Amino acid sequence: MDVISYITEPFQYEFMLRALAVSLIISITCPLVGAFVITRGYGFMGDAMAHSILPGMALALIAGLSPWVGMLPAALVFAFLVGFLIRKTGIEADAAIAILFAMLFALGVLMLSLWGSQVVVSLEDILLGQILGVSESDILVTLGVASLTMLMFVGYYKGLLFVSFDPVGAEVAGIRVERIDYMLLAMISVVIVVTIQAVGVILVLAMLVAPAAAASLAVRRVSHVIGIGVLFALISSIVGLYASYYWNLPSGASIALVSGLIFAIVATVRRRIS
Repeated sequence: MDVISYITEPFQYEFMLRALAVSLIISITCPLVGAFVITRGYGFMGDAMAHSILPGMALALIAGLSPWVGMLPAALVFAFLVGFLIRKTGIEADAAIAILFAMLFALGVLMLSLWGSQVVVSLEDILLGQILGVSESDILVTLGVASLTMLMFVGYYKGLLFVSFDPVGAEVAGIRVERIDYMLLAMISVVIVVTIQAVGVILVLAMLVAPAAAASLAVRRVSHVIGIGVLFALISSIVGLYASYYWNLPSGASIALVSGLIFAIVATVRRRIS
């Protein structure tokens, strides 16, 4: 097989083209939010939210709906509760996230234990994603959500920067810090739910945090972190899809593994240089 055929063969199939489209959209969106996830110390939030949406997922399943229908409302509730606890009680972000993570995940488990007989769900789809099974409507929904996230990001970019690095100064300057905080949490929620559909609950952190974290080791300015993070995420998605096709591996797991390897390589190179 020549090189051109090797490159083009996987994308002769429509399901691979759809998977590529969703992967590219997610790869552009995740580092936008991921850069601020790292800056604000919300790294644990992705994993916590991925589990804390279980009550919403369970409620949707019990009602006979797709689990994805309950994910976004549950994620938004979790995000706003985190923001509320941080602002009203003064506890650290990781403590607020951990408390709500435990409570909501336990609630979801109880719901499934009580009404589990009514639920038919593929745990593999939820844990590892179903990126090879996305439809054209899934692509449109993902694109719509990503476009909305990017518009919010562009509109509030300066405010996000100011609040992330100097919240007291931002408040003095007249910026509504509370609004910015809740908006960031909402953006994280939306991006996590979209990413879960593609790469699954267990692997959501790989696309949200790893590319931005790797980029933050290579460059310092937030705008550069976002740009390099997008590049790393795109590489992860494309290489992961090729690996899954030619080696018959789960696509979500392959993308996540490549993302982790990129972080490991950048961290190793940076350590040797410094």
